[in-house]
Amino acid sequence: MSSQGSYQISTIASNIDKEINRLKAQVDLFWDKEFKRYVEFGLEDGMKIAELGSGPGFVTENLLKTLPNIHITALEIDSILVEYAAQYLKENQFDRYEIVQGSIMTTGFPDNSFDFAITRLVLEHLPDPVGAVREICRIIKPGGKAIFVDNDFEMHIMTFPSFGSLRELYEAYCQSRSQEGGNPKIGRELPLILKRGGLSNIDFEVISAHSEVVGDEKFFKSEGIGIPSKLVRDGFLPSKVLADISVQWRNVVKSEDHAILRQLYMAVGEKMSVGEV
Repeated sequence: MSSQGSYQISTIASNIDKEINRLKAQVDLFWDKEFKRYVEFGLEDGMKIAELGSGPGFVTENLLKTLPNIHITALEIDSILVEYAAQYLKENQFDRYEIVQGSIMTTGFPDNSFDFAITRLVLEHLPDPVGAVREICRIIKPGGKAIFVDNDFEMHIMTFPSFGSLRELYEAYCQSRSQEGGNPKIGRELPLILKRGGLSNIDFEVISAHSEVVGDEKFFKSEGIGIPSKLVRDGFLPSKVLADISVQWRNVVKSEDHAILRQLYMAVGEKMSVGEV
């Protein structure tokens, strides 16, 4: 089991550049609804924000574009993604941020440093998600909020017309990530994990994207063949199943009545002051 968790950009997909493009599309697919929830849960301009597991920097980019007076500390353990984010944000001439290479389990940041923390699609890859929440609880200020967004592959992409081989793909993905210490079905567990990590006043939301609302193209860009191909090569998914998925997916898109739905799961908690605990 890797100390880095079950997501490493160099091994999870067959092509790093395509995987980074997929990550950007994944941010775009949910961003409008996701940002609204961030604001509803307390995100304000002028805050000092920590983004833990910041990846290639696309969420950092969106926050810097939208909120002109924030400062973001972006923490990422993967050296490839740290290098990419540094170059990407520099090329786009952003400031008001810093990128730090390090682990979410031991950030090294002082106690009570941040007003708001965002951790997106990270806990599902960690063998100790409660430990990560405890660390984030430590670094946010009393009264500060921490938001966590993750998948639950029991309720991942659904289509109309539906087809069974998609379920086989997700079971193969879950087996692969679980062997590496992750939990791809963590979405339903988020409220309890936050509570055990020391956060209070917990709330929970499901964020949905539907093809009839956002269009098909955003779904096409946010999925891709890189991870399924890697699952075939690693022996988790029969090649004939992947071939069937390709055929069935085309049939879905050809259907005039087709629908594609995907969900993310969001939980938020607040750090209470010493007198309130």
